[in-house]
Amino acid sequence: MRPPKITVIGAASYFFGRPVIHKMATSNVFAGGTLALVDTNENVLRTMMRLARRAFSQAHCGVRLIGSTDRRQVMKDSDFVVLTFSERNAHYRGLDTEIAARHGIRMCSSDTIGPGGVFRALREAPRAVAMAKDAARLAPNAWVINFVNPTTVLGMALRRYVPEVRSFALCDGHHEPYNTLNWCKRLGILPENAASVPPEVYQKLDLAIGGVNHCTWLVRCRYDGKDLMPKFRRWLAGQVQAEKKTTPAQGASKGSYNHAYALQLLDLYGAYPTAVGHTKEYVPFFQGYGAKPNRPEPIRLFDAVERAEQMAERWTETQRYASGKLSAKQFLKAQANDHATDIIESMWGGLGKQFYINGPNRGAVTNLPDDAFLELRCDVDMHGPRPQPFGAFERGLLALQHQVLDTHELTAEAAMTGDRTLLRRAMLTDPICNNIADADACIKDLLEAERDILPSYWYKRRRR
Repeated sequence: MRPPKITVIGAASYFFGRPVIHKMATSNVFAGGTLALVDTNENVLRTMMRLARRAFSQAHCGVRLIGSTDRRQVMKDSDFVVLTFSERNAHYRGLDTEIAARHGIRMCSSDTIGPGGVFRALREAPRAVAMAKDAARLAPNAWVINFVNPTTVLGMALRRYVPEVRSFALCDGHHEPYNTLNWCKRLGILPENAASVPPEVYQKLDLAIGGVNHCTWLVRCRYDGKDLMPKFRRWLAGQVQAEKKTTPAQGASKGSYNHAYALQLLDLYGAYPTAVGHTKEYVPFFQGYGAKPNRPEPIRLFDAVERAEQMAERWTETQRYASGKLSAKQFLKAQANDHATDIIESMWGGLGKQFYINGPNRGAVTNLPDDAFLELRCDVDMHGPRPQPFGAFERGLLALQHQVLDTHELTAEAAMTGDRTLLRRAMLTDPICNNIADADACIKDLLEAERDILPSYWYKRRRR
């Protein structure tokens, strides 16, 4: 089989830019292939091209490298087009967080649900759809893989507005096989020093994880016929006690008191939130507006300054690799692969591996619609992902999944149409928006504050 061509739109992605270079340099499946890097910032593109050249030279992988600030110049005949773009990510998430909090809505991540998720979709979905339309014309056989939040909304938008393109969406959580390995260690199925999950363990393990992205749940865990959820709850309760001694007094919005929040959700729904740093933002219980105080506290607000500093620090390191201040040999040794690069390698190479992928349910969750856009464990090859059987969600949790899916569907439609009625409905369907007047005021302020980046159709004078 010929080697593939992979086009990456958003070359300096915080999560994907370096891993894709590393994977292209080190995978036999990609040897002699083509990597096309796209970034609208010429300086950023130049840095990533330098890094890639140095890595490919060190690895002797024979990968051809091309790059452009115009995706249309390099996208032709791609086998994969990965969307991993973002503009001033921390800035706009911080703006979303600040304005939403002013109107009584708290967000600890501010990129998937609540006003932060809605408005990030308004910023990103039209661009993702435009990129996919270019792919349909220039690379009609490509798989378009969305790696931009809100993952579900953009994934829905691609399927609805560019149905001629083959697409699915990814998140960096639940990276297999490490996800299953970590669960086996946590539950005592494998020792802490285990490096992999043996085939005989897989045969005895029934681990059901799924749901809408960032609102995914462990609903079942059995090993050799024994229910391990009671054992896991005891472990989690112990972690809650230990957590009280280690959580910092401030900061750490996504990481603070996650065991305490998760235990409450486990006891409520009978399932464990596997992305609790996000999921605690998906429910109204930790918003802080009740008569009784939240335990352990209302969720902390997303710290945009801290995230910007983390991204700047990583970019400085990337520049050092690109310039030669840090060696290419060091880069190849230190840089890990990621979820997306492993999936592409397995698809192209026919490796038969299984991964958590966001796409249509197709009957896997028996009491959600077939077209519900869910993150589920999938078999995947060049024909695309096929979700494995999951079972049913219990009522209560099923209601939350329906509500989140409806919010995301409305958000995708609003983002692509500029319909303010749909935008308002999306915001007030959202599980953490609880007051009509506050939601209306929040929408008004966010539209004004983000006029510089939102599509112009949001500001056209409407007929009376």
